[in-house]
Amino acid sequence: MDIKKLQFVSVPVADHVRAKDFYLTTLGFESLLDREGPHGRFVLVAPRGAETGVVLVDFTVDGRGFGGPVHLQFHTDDVDSDHAALRAAGVDAEPPQDMPWGRTTSFTDPDGNPISLLQPSALGARPA
Repeated sequence: MDIKKLQFVSVPVADHVRAKDFYLTTLGFESLLDREGPHGRFVLVAPRGAETGVVLVDFTVDGRGFGGPVHLQFHTDDVDSDHAALRAAGVDAEPPQDMPWGRTTSFTDPDGNPISLLQPSALGARPA
C-alpha cells in the first residue's frame, strides 16, 4: 500500500446551511466544494491550506443512518486565542487545559459533533 494522507472525514449534519456557516464563519475554514451528489448534498470544507477536509453529510442517506457523532481534532498555534474567539462567537468551548500532549480546548458543532483544538507539545506534534 502507498497511503499518503487522509483526504477527508465525513461529519453527519442535520442542516447543511447551518453547519457550513459554523465551519466557515466560526472556525474560519474555506469552502472547497458544495454540490449535489448521488447520495445527497456534498459539502467539503477545510482549514485554509490544509490537505485534509471535512465533508458535511446528511444524517441519513437512502434511509440509512450514518451514526456519529464524529470527533474532530485540529492543531493550532494558539489555543488560548482560538478559545477566546470561539467564546466571542457564542461557542460554549471548554477552558483550555494543559495535557502531556499539549494545550487543548473542546466544543461541539451545531449538530453535537465533538471538536477539539490542540496546541501540541513535543509529545503531541505529528512527525514531519
